[in-house]
Amino acid sequence: MASLAVTALFAGCAQENTTSTGEQAQEYLELVMSTEYPGLQPDKWGIYILSDTPGTGMEWSADAAFSKLSSTIRSIDGTILSSTEADISKQLDENSYKSYNYYGPRYQNTSEGTGYAGLEYLLEGMRVGGSRTAVIPAWLLTTSRFNTKKEYLDACSSSLHMIYEITFEGQCQDINGEEIKELRAYVTAHFGESEKSYIYKSGQSEGTFYFVSDTSAFKPEDKRADDATLELTYTGRRLDGQAFDTNDEAVALREGLFVTEKSYETYSIKFSSTYSSISMDGSSSLVDGFKAGLHKMHWAGQKATVLFVSDLGYGSSGSGNRIPPYAPLIFELELSK
Repeated sequence: MASLAVTALFAGCAQENTTSTGEQAQEYLELVMSTEYPGLQPDKWGIYILSDTPGTGMEWSADAAFSKLSSTIRSIDGTILSSTEADISKQLDENSYKSYNYYGPRYQNTSEGTGYAGLEYLLEGMRVGGSRTAVIPAWLLTTSRFNTKKEYLDACSSSLHMIYEITFEGQCQDINGEEIKELRAYVTAHFGESEKSYIYKSGQSEGTFYFVSDTSAFKPEDKRADDATLELTYTGRRLDGQAFDTNDEAVALREGLFVTEKSYETYSIKFSSTYSSISMDGSSSLVDGFKAGLHKMHWAGQKATVLFVSDLGYGSSGSGNRIPPYAPLIFELELSK
């Protein structure tokens, strides 16, 4: 975006002013914008709107904490830092794009204390389906909220301005309720209306955990002991069907996950009388939904599908590029001796 001369100036300032004030950040941004976009004026907070395509759906509201967004974020010189778009991710470098990574809109908490002030202000007035590209200044890349621009400038200690390109896809206040609806729809489509959810965590809501397994071929007297050790083959999937992890070599090859450094062997599961104490290859650092599913498996040879909301999985942070925030998950499990 910026000319070479201005970019060089920024690089120099960044080196010399590692704790630059808001006033210095504002001065630099005004220089960049006057060079690249002469005549373009910022809003009252200091945001520069570069493009705005109105949407036709419901209007964004600050009362709903979770916004579903597609986004591409660039540094002020135009370098792509991150993107939810597959085509743009391919431009980063040859190792950035993976077919099994998640690409597409995702929910994020845009409220005070979690989301950036600049992103919240950028969303104001947008409707579903609309897109905006804007320069969000350094002083608004904070999760704090102030009443005036001066207060933001006084609190700012960075000169790292960002270019946000966002598309507003939707919004909700109850993210857990939204996940429950997604999970129920998936279960109904793939297993039928008769499947019921189970409660496996104190305070857990109905519809957050499903366990599906045909046990008709097993005898009650052949159930494992509470402290049994059995072998596990598993595959983890998102609701879009894409596998994100497996120890089944055939699945890894088919889903594009195979890496030569990994040994595709069964994992040893040490059971316990309580699901929270279950361990895999000696580690108990497993998400609750995974352990809860294993706890309901009682026979060698048993197969099961476990489905659960992100509260029992990777929550608001997700896991790397493969699991986005607030993602319900599916695990296909098979026990053996």
